Amino acid sequence: MGDRRSLQELVEGRVYLAVFAAALAARLLVWLYVPLDWNWDSYHHWQISYLSLKIGFSGWRLWDLNGCEYFWGMVPHLVQSALMGVLRTSSILPYRVLNTVLGGLNSVLVYRIGERFYSQRTALVSGLLFSVFPVAAVFDVVAMQDTLALTFLLASLLTIRENPFWSGVALALAGHSRTELMAVGFIVLLGYCLRERLYTESLPYVFGWLVVMAVFGFHLYTQTGNPLYPLYMSLYNVFGGWEPANQGKTFLGLMLSWIWWKLSVWPRKPTGIVILSLGATAAYMVPRMARRRWLRYQPQLYLLASAVVLTPIFLTYLGSDHFSLLIMLRMVNPVVALGLPVLVHFYYTSLEKPFPGLRVGPGHVVAALFFLSYLFFLPAYGGYQTYTEEAFISADVVYGFYGGGTIVCDYPTINYRLVHTWGVEPITLLGNHYSPHYYGIDEPFAYAEWLSENDVTIWLKTDYRGEPVLEMVKTYYPGLFEPLYEVSYTMIFRVDQATLESILDEGNS
Repeated sequence: MGDRRSLQELVEGRVYLAVFAAALAARLLVWLYVPLDWNWDSYHHWQISYLSLKIGFSGWRLWDLNGCEYFWGMVPHLVQSALMGVLRTSSILPYRVLNTVLGGLNSVLVYRIGERFYSQRTALVSGLLFSVFPVAAVFDVVAMQDTLALTFLLASLLTIRENPFWSGVALALAGHSRTELMAVGFIVLLGYCLRERLYTESLPYVFGWLVVMAVFGFHLYTQTGNPLYPLYMSLYNVFGGWEPANQGKTFLGLMLSWIWWKLSVWPRKPTGIVILSLGATAAYMVPRMARRRWLRYQPQLYLLASAVVLTPIFLTYLGSDHFSLLIMLRMVNPVVALGLPVLVHFYYTSLEKPFPGLRVGPGHVVAALFFLSYLFFLPAYGGYQTYTEEAFISADVVYGFYGGGTIVCDYPTINYRLVHTWGVEPITLLGNHYSPHYYGIDEPFAYAEWLSENDVTIWLKTDYRGEPVLEMVKTYYPGLFEPLYEVSYTMIFRVDQATLESILDEGNS
């Protein structure tokens, strides 16, 4: 008996290793063909992590030059800060390596979910398919928050029966890693409470989730006044709160207007019909799970919640905005990871018997499609490396003119290059986000004071954040900014110190 158990454990260990190795090979292939981290948000997350490590943590808070330190989930920033602190580096590379390893772990977790809830055959097919899923492989080698968030989400599902407290903890950590998964967590928690009737055995799951949400919520409340700030701001952005026409409208008003607009548009579009169908399915299935007391309802619950929240984020771009579709396609990874065990199990229990002699199953076809799609995804995402390369060139040009003082730059990729390659101290970086315009000040002299008080010597315009400052200087102080160089989308200026002193002298006289 003991020998049989040892043999079984050995076989399972080798299967885990095979799934992990297949996933690692797929991700290393992507890294080989797309070596640069092409995603500009990766560098923004690095900026928050590194500036928090060097500046923010001393004040028990996160830090960012663009005011986005709490816009996303905190957990990945804390993890990346810890990595850079322990390794004494400013490089983005350690977090990319961690994500690559976690990508392999996620494939093993998909395998374990299939094994735990269904069968070893379902587990093996699901784990191997996800290990070579191209979208996951592409996004697991960049320094984004999605991979870590998926690890927590899958771990939550896997442990929900045996360790409900830690399952709830993992679900909350997923939400504080990827903001959209916070919304997923609310739906999952609702379905769980409906199904379990809040019996004593189910309370640890709810308590684990509440503990983590309370800890992060308290910090968010002390810093922003809103314990659900990332989710609130994400929805505020979706509902069009930043549009000039919507300024002054309440959150509830924005939400109702958005829902009314979408309900009038989606029924006329194929993608909209899919989104509405998903919502209707979830609204029907979640209460049905509870009413009929399904035993293995957890995989379906997690899948439905993820599909309802995440699918509209990328599906709305299908056929209209190819560029944004590729960027947001990462939202499909949790849906695929959670969906594979459910769909593979459904095939083996419901669809395999009518075709007993079929030599080539759907799993073979899907795997072949996954492999073929690399021929599209690798060049497509590889082309985005141009944005990183251009930003690095801009940073190199900036450093060539730099002789001390403060650099004002809103583009994190440029800031990364300045800090990591050229050794610029993070304390000497500043963002236009905190110029007088941010505080609603239109007095020209305030801009001159801002430049002087912060010892600004180099000023860059890289996006809309710099436009108010540049417009003010051009209008009232035309000699203050000396054009140095323009490369791609970046305009580089030197602040003329003599002109600045003259402005200040006249203003103070």
